[in-house]
Amino acid sequence: MYFLHTGGDLIRETIKIKKINIILLGLILLVGVVIALSWATETSQEEIINNGTFEDQYIKFSYPTSLVAVQYTFENYTIVDFFNSNDTSNFDNYVGNIRFSTSNLTNLKKVYTEGSLGEYNGYRTWEGTDANGPYIYILLSSADAPVKSLQMDFKSEYKQAYKEILSTLKIKKIPT
Repeated sequence: MYFLHTGGDLIRETIKIKKINIILLGLILLVGVVIALSWATETSQEEIINNGTFEDQYIKFSYPTSLVAVQYTFENYTIVDFFNSNDTSNFDNYVGNIRFSTSNLTNLKKVYTEGSLGEYNGYRTWEGTDANGPYIYILLSSADAPVKSLQMDFKSEYKQAYKEILSTLKIKKIPT
């Protein structure tokens, strides 16, 4: 036996569907907020430093005070970009960076064919100078791939800044 819905039944059914839609929308918004907060806590805002020294839990070094260092801190590593001006939004002012990465020695040898193996404070390196300027990958384990590395590269005209940073660089802790 089939029953026809009366006007009251249709209104109750419509209200019930609207309540479910509102609850679903609320859950979707809640998930979105959780994802956004999760992403926001993984990275920090940039921090501009120009006092000639840098130190965090992983590395410590000095750099020329004529440069501006912009630090980006993530959950378990840091990137430091260097600029020749306080206008860090203009990429023309970018001169180099130092960062942790995961590398593959075989690929580094293929990409940077002018490079050579070296050593830095007991760590193996792949280093050299290409068309852009000097670079170094400090390999932080004995593996060839994948290997955590500390990468530094600068434009050619900033070789002296590169040398100053490299000569004062202390690796305090290897990120996980």
